[in-house]
Amino acid sequence: MTNAPRPTKNQRREEAREAARVAREKALKRQKLLKWLIPTIASVAILAIVGGVVWAVVAFQPPPKKEAGPANMISDGIVFEADGDGGVQYVPTAAIKKGGDPVPTEQREGLLNIVTYVDFSCPACKQFEEAYSASIQSMVAQGAATLEVKPIAILDYRGYTTDYSTRSNNVGACVANYAPESFLDVMAAMYAQQPSEGGPGLGNNALVDVVKSAGLDNDDVNECITGESFQPWVSAATARSSQAGVRSTPTIIINGTPWDRNAFGNFEDFVNAELAKLPVGDSAQSE
Repeated sequence: MTNAPRPTKNQRREEAREAARVAREKALKRQKLLKWLIPTIASVAILAIVGGVVWAVVAFQPPPKKEAGPANMISDGIVFEADGDGGVQYVPTAAIKKGGDPVPTEQREGLLNIVTYVDFSCPACKQFEEAYSASIQSMVAQGAATLEVKPIAILDYRGYTTDYSTRSNNVGACVANYAPESFLDVMAAMYAQQPSEGGPGLGNNALVDVVKSAGLDNDDVNECITGESFQPWVSAATARSSQAGVRSTPTIIINGTPWDRNAFGNFEDFVNAELAKLPVGDSAQSE
């Protein structure tokens, strides 16, 4: 076996130069790769962070506010009638569509068609409800009357400091939309737990607790309250009531006649006067 010839000095020098060249090229390629890779990784990281922030913002946004009205309030109010078994039931209706107008409730012949414009944050409304709601609902249950409740907000900025008037009446809209059978119970609870006028009122979570105290625990209702979903409708309904001549709450109208407290300081006297207008023999008159 013959030994391979040893490389010459010149050959070793060339091999060293070649190895150095290859090393330089590798180092240059590595630098170029790092120069591109680092900003790219940073950009991806930033995009990931931004994407996470955007997702968080979207995920935790309140539910979108509804521009249409609540179901069962196509007239801007919810109507109650006798259920035939000695109780009271709501009258189902569609909602006011986006861009649409309310549809007035058809008056029923021979009955007292009672309409109440109320503000759940209004102390005078609380006093009226505590004094007369039982007798009104009794007349409805007996088939002598219908009741239409129209919640409006008149005490924002004048009675409370956190739009509580609008938020409290949004509760009525939410319940009418998702659990109308509980509306009267919730209204009574709202008055029973009404905060003092002149302060911030109750927060939205506290309003949910008020509704729960009335026996209603409904996820859709709760989300509607905390998201103030029908705030636009409350504002629009309030504006429409003002255009219709309503200047205060409670405003009570029976068969188209407003309760004039100068003429009838007592609500029972006003009811009796309207009963006397009904033709003899009608169901309301015979009660």
